[in-house]
Amino acid sequence: MASVPAEHADLVGAPHFAHLVTVNRDGSPQSSPIWIRPERVNANGDVESIFFVTGLRYRKTLNMQREPRVALSIHGADQPYRMLEIVGTASLAPRTSWDELDAISNQYLGTDYPYKGDDPAGWLVSVEIERVTLPNDGEQPPSVDPPAAGSDLLSPPHFAHVATVSSTGQPRSSVVWHRRPEGGGENDIEFWTSDQTLKTRHLRNNPAVAVSIHDEVDPYRYTELRGRASIAEVDGSRMADELTRLYWKLDAFPMDVGSTGNVAIRVQTTHRVG
Repeated sequence: MASVPAEHADLVGAPHFAHLVTVNRDGSPQSSPIWIRPERVNANGDVESIFFVTGLRYRKTLNMQREPRVALSIHGADQPYRMLEIVGTASLAPRTSWDELDAISNQYLGTDYPYKGDDPAGWLVSVEIERVTLPNDGEQPPSVDPPAAGSDLLSPPHFAHVATVSSTGQPRSSVVWHRRPEGGGENDIEFWTSDQTLKTRHLRNNPAVAVSIHDEVDPYRYTELRGRASIAEVDGSRMADELTRLYWKLDAFPMDVGSTGNVAIRVQTTHRVG
């Protein structure tokens, strides 16, 4: 088993939103932002399992009942380049009261959950952590201004959480820079990465993709894109440099990415929600 190290344990809970990836019946990923909190914490302060609540008939609920493998990605609310990915297995127990939802709502909203219906029935979800990835561990990017309130979620400087599914059916999630592609559809986006990253390998095998994006200023404004990915090689670090100017206000990407092995992945959106 694995755990979130104590120095990153603050990301597992309010005010940070986790983007949960589950697997649809057709093998495609589904991604949505959720509230979470640590569930089991060891003596060192490492988080060994995560807790959240969900409704009876949400898509993610039905997916987890059929396929309990999940992934979550999180980036810091105030320091968005502090991020992590968690891979684990979900177990669901019936929810018979509002107590747990009120408790987690108080951590995020400072009040009991305000949208209760007549029936508290739902699910309490525990995720046993099996793998943790810290993609930017040790890197200190420049300080950047947050996006403007109400700005376009499909454009910089918002962050996209990209959900893919491996050849064995394991969902994964990663955080990327993104932008609207030239000549793309109304809800298409593109992002830059290496042809050796896990998400690129997954998408070559299974191009089904989901992307969830929440507003840094108003995190309750979010969107999810579902569609298919196309992969194209790009010349050197050109696209990385272009995105760097949009996100970091620097002239060029500060690390050597090489002249080959860079790809642009375009998400051709067929369905948008949120």
